[in-house]
Amino acid sequence: MNADVAAENTSASSLWNDPTVSATVRVDALIGAMTLEEKIAQLYGVWVGASVNGGEVAPHQHDMEEAVDLDALLPAGLGQLTRPFGTIPVDPALGALSLARTQSRIAATNRFGIPALAHEECLAGFAAWGATAYPVPLSWGATFDPDVV
Repeated sequence: MNADVAAENTSASSLWNDPTVSATVRVDALIGAMTLEEKIAQLYGVWVGASVNGGEVAPHQHDMEEAVDLDALLPAGLGQLTRPFGTIPVDPALGALSLARTQSRIAATNRFGIPALAHEECLAGFAAWGATAYPVPLSWGATFDPDVV
């Protein structure tokens, strides 16, 4: 069965989630089924930490604005989790578990089951407690020693 025939035999509500249908058809079906509010929500990113105790992971992150009410945002969906491992030491395994729980919560709350993109800094490797830092040209330049480079 080709993708076009499969598309005709699949309900519009689940068409976007059918891996046998072409990506173009799936995207069109999803965009067509989303409300304007849900589309706008996919452009939104929030800083929700992956600390095990549920605490904040970035000092001063709410100095300039109030904390986000994640429960109020989730029904429409969420486009991005910004720096879930934050800027304080978070054990990578425990942080990953916390991130997975947050993603499950996001997917379970919006009507399409779409998780958010997780954005982390990784110029020189994953920026997490105990992670490997890889050499990058910016670091090489910081040595001020051409012979080392």
